[in-house]
Amino acid sequence: MRSHNYLIKEFRDARRGRINALTEHARHNRLRVNLERSIFSKVQTLIRKLGNTQAFLYREFGVFEPAAAARNMTEELFPVVNAHYRRVFLAVFDLNNSFYDNRKQEALLFGMSVDIERLIAEFFATRQLLLTNISLRLASQIDRVIQRGREEGLTLPQIAKQVSDTFTAVSVSRAALISRTETHNAASYANHLYHGSVAQDLDIKMMKTWVSTSDARTRPEHNKANGQTVEMSEPFILAHPKLGSVEMQYVSDPAGGAYHSVNCRCVVVYADERDVVTK
Repeated sequence: MRSHNYLIKEFRDARRGRINALTEHARHNRLRVNLERSIFSKVQTLIRKLGNTQAFLYREFGVFEPAAAARNMTEELFPVVNAHYRRVFLAVFDLNNSFYDNRKQEALLFGMSVDIERLIAEFFATRQLLLTNISLRLASQIDRVIQRGREEGLTLPQIAKQVSDTFTAVSVSRAALISRTETHNAASYANHLYHGSVAQDLDIKMMKTWVSTSDARTRPEHNKANGQTVEMSEPFILAHPKLGSVEMQYVSDPAGGAYHSVNCRCVVVYADERDVVTK
């Protein structure tokens, strides 16, 4: 395991010259897809385990306790996701370091140290309620299957089989959604922290540009935000179907709500104000 402090390479300045936004977007998204795959099977296994365990208990004893089931799921989900956040933070920091490594100008110093374990812990603390709610929703889904089976007059083994079959079926889509959303949220936050540290350490004016994925799956609001450029400390302004508009410091900022974070594939490109960001 790496040490608690992460070394961001330190340069005379953060200029990279000409930055192709689409290329950088693609590199970040390739990394995120690979990271999603690394946690998907773990989350899917936990969801299937939850369904099979509760199916067994109901078949053998006719008992289902939603609160206990949700609590057990949360206790197993937390360490898996927290370890994944660590993997994501390190991968994003490494990717950003590589961007500066590839510059033609010479690096002068190495040693801007970041307490990455503290940053990960702080991020994890902001996600705990959401992760707990995931467990509660899964437990509620089991409860609904059981209640429906009772109303239909099914036997305990029949209801238990429905629980097991339901969770085998939903484990793929639910695990994919959780893996994608948590990976993207952590990666976006880590990317923002990295460039915030660079800007502060070098005392430079950092700009950020919202870059969306241009296809039919992208939200209209994210398509409209594509190319929006603001200073590091300023928020992006995005339309919201219920709130009118929201201010977001980075992609998947909780300030934008679930509407702007679930299944989002946008990326923010950060650049020294003297750099040229092209599409």
